[in-house]
Amino acid sequence: MQILTLGASGGLEQQQGTSAFHLPPHTLIDAGTGVSKLDDDALASVSSVLLTHAHLDHIASLPFLVDTQYEMLVEQGHALSVYALPEVLDVLKQHIFNGHIWPDFTQSFSTHAPVLRLIPINLWQPITLAGEANVSLQATPFPVTHGVPTCGYCISDGHTQMAICGDTGLSETTIASLNRLGPLNRLVIECAFGNHMDALAEMAHHLTPKRLVTLLDALHTLPETLWFTHLKPPQRERIASELHQQLPSQLQWTLLS
Repeated sequence: MQILTLGASGGLEQQQGTSAFHLPPHTLIDAGTGVSKLDDDALASVSSVLLTHAHLDHIASLPFLVDTQYEMLVEQGHALSVYALPEVLDVLKQHIFNGHIWPDFTQSFSTHAPVLRLIPINLWQPITLAGEANVSLQATPFPVTHGVPTCGYCISDGHTQMAICGDTGLSETTIASLNRLGPLNRLVIECAFGNHMDALAEMAHHLTPKRLVTLLDALHTLPETLWFTHLKPPQRERIASELHQQLPSQLQWTLLS
């Protein structure tokens, strides 16, 4: 199972976009500014987007994606499918695809059918996706805590299992979800702030190295590897140093870039 990191930054950076992952050939998990790394053929192949939540750094490219695909979708009679929690879809309808910020592509224009489908998901109910080489993928949404309705996704091809948390703070909800998922080959999880900004991390429902270690200590089984996302650019070096100091030496991990 291949997953490509298109963006994993927690802010504006010249070389890196915000949250977006590509499950070739047809699926995105989140649609931050990192989506701009896809070439024309890859953009045209995207048919499904799974959103963790509605914060701008996770949805910024979504309006442009459906706009870019518009002519192709009309010609083929298809629609871009966006999967998310019902509360997240409500936010998209009210604040983004509302005819003011961006056209409401969930409605018909002229004789054309809508080119955007907003599909509500239920926690712990898997979504079947088309992967590479006709392999089916199962994406299971699970709850995490981020101050707004948010979920992560556990992706499995029957052999490999990985979880993408999106944004999350330290909470019993997130810990219980990860324990319920069981052993993971890979866990993609944020670490937004350095330890010196613990008060802000608690208020904003984000993680610091110290909070991350507390979360990992509460897991029944550690993942084989950790991928860290959402580092605030001015704090990247500090966060990396604190992770080196505080994470177990045997744990394999990397900062996504």
